[in-house]
Amino acid sequence: MSLAEQMASTAAMQAVFLPRASLQAMLDAEAALARAGAAIGLVPSEAAAAIAAACDASAIDVDQLAAAGALAGTVVIPLVKWLKAAVPAAARNFVHIGGTSQDIIDTGLVLQLRAGVRLLQDDLSIIANAAAGLARVHAETKMAARTLLQAALPTTFGLKAANWLVAITDSRRAIAGAAQAALWLQCGGAAGTQDVPGEQAPAFSQAFGAALSLPVPALPWHTHRAPLARLAAAIAGAVGVAGKIGTDIALLMQLEIAEAAEPAAPGRGGSSAMAHKRNPTLSIAARAAATRMAGYVATLLACQDQAHERAAGGWQAEAATWPALMLCASGGLAAMAEALPGLEVFPARMAEHLRLLPDAQLSPAVSGLIAQALADHLALESDVA
Repeated sequence: MSLAEQMASTAAMQAVFLPRASLQAMLDAEAALARAGAAIGLVPSEAAAAIAAACDASAIDVDQLAAAGALAGTVVIPLVKWLKAAVPAAARNFVHIGGTSQDIIDTGLVLQLRAGVRLLQDDLSIIANAAAGLARVHAETKMAARTLLQAALPTTFGLKAANWLVAITDSRRAIAGAAQAALWLQCGGAAGTQDVPGEQAPAFSQAFGAALSLPVPALPWHTHRAPLARLAAAIAGAVGVAGKIGTDIALLMQLEIAEAAEPAAPGRGGSSAMAHKRNPTLSIAARAAATRMAGYVATLLACQDQAHERAAGGWQAEAATWPALMLCASGGLAAMAEALPGLEVFPARMAEHLRLLPDAQLSPAVSGLIAQALADHLALESDVA
């Protein structure tokens, strides 16, 4: 991980997607695979227990395994070799039975995405609650609405926050729905035919999924990648919302506007050359993340074109792209989850600018619009609870 990537992501998401964590997710899949084999009599229970006990990535030389994986074309080949060496001799022939490299990589990725999506949703919940609070407190705080970057008609800061809230609420629902459709067990075997468990394939898949608390799809999805692409797009949409809020805050924070400001903290927002500046660093982080997300999503959309039953290049490209996407998303959403709860609002400055407009009355619809946004937010919070 580069210095820039470390600065632009969160420690919590790094813990999910660092190389050793990726290996642990794959080993968790291997342990579950062995348990599934034991459930249908394919693997002796003692061997399954020994395999599960050995699935500990802390004992792996990650650099050595990565080098071997690059040579082999997949990290699962040296990982299985390492696992066989780590278990008693009686269990070695039962390691990896019923699976293939892509089953382990895809299932490991799904386990990581499940954990990562929870972290993103936690930050989105913080952002949503902060926006809801601003909408309530400032429902009647009048300010100038701006269209095409020019002062337009009267609005309230509460309505601006309510618009943020609606977009965040929509993103939370979109991610939840996309995750539900995409985060499934991968269990196809070498060619998607589940040849090893054979007639016991349904029971094998159910046991495999149950061991990881993952739903089991109707068929293996080795070359059906649209659900993952839709999840990526939903996450990118949420980061885009954070970027939009960041843009609004950065503009409101300009010295000549000064209607709002990010929360102050020691060491935040300074300039290496201009001591008088207070830079909107959290908003900048959110905007930068939103800008970067498009490239990741484009790659994952391109990865949908995969040949026959197992692709040559497509899912490998996904495996390299997803960690970068999730780390980037975490940084952008975490920045806004810090900025919005402590946002400083300056109603006097808003009133001063409002006086520059031609005489116009605040629309009577404003309060109702805010109420609708808050009601939708509360409905989602109730569903989540």
